[in-house]
Amino acid sequence: MGASTNKRYLQAALALTLLACSGLSGCSDGQEQGATNAGSSKAAVTAGARAKTPSATAKTSGKAKGTGAPTTTGTPSVTANPTITMTPELEASKKRALATPPPPKPELITVNSDDGAIATAKYWVQLHYYIYTTGKTEEYKEICPGTNKGCSMPIQDVHNNHAGGGWIDPVDVRFIDAFRRNDFTDSVIIQVDYERSAFTQYHGDGKVQSYVQEQRWTALELSYKNGQWIVIRYNDAEVK
Repeated sequence: MGASTNKRYLQAALALTLLACSGLSGCSDGQEQGATNAGSSKAAVTAGARAKTPSATAKTSGKAKGTGAPTTTGTPSVTANPTITMTPELEASKKRALATPPPPKPELITVNSDDGAIATAKYWVQLHYYIYTTGKTEEYKEICPGTNKGCSMPIQDVHNNHAGGGWIDPVDVRFIDAFRRNDFTDSVIIQVDYERSAFTQYHGDGKVQSYVQEQRWTALELSYKNGQWIVIRYNDAEVK
């Protein structure tokens, strides 16, 4: 196992909070952790959440012009206009985004095995970006049906953005690695390492956030219920 792999593995062990990490940036430094965890491994994970958890790289602009959106690193600073100005280019961009097809549901989602859990975790990563792109959350609710913040807050975030006229560009995901974490014996924890493409998020109030291409990891707790795998909670962060 190389140094970079060891680093990612340690990051996941320390920063996997298994709770309310919502939005496109996952959890950020100092975010309040609100879930109650049971079991020795979950308690250790919660304690590790005090460690630094990377946030997404983003940049914002005050106007939606469709081209030339600036980019910076770190937590986005926001400048807002009262409403977004829909140019023909932005109209076409939004139309393409809303027409994005959902990722295919894996057949292994119904198989009670590590392979089934891994396939489901990869599917969740694709769905996570799909709902922000299209505003369609039905498939996401099926795979993440809980009422905890980790499941409900992304849906609320998506609803708020799309109801206000916002959307994000379609996001391409390239999977690097995916495996079951063997250091959690009382839970099924899947870590997914992946690279996602650069994209721009448009808000109805005129804010524009441009996210650069980056490698990220996601750690998810899954449970096999009623004949298929579902996601209980997750953490998503940038690979540093």
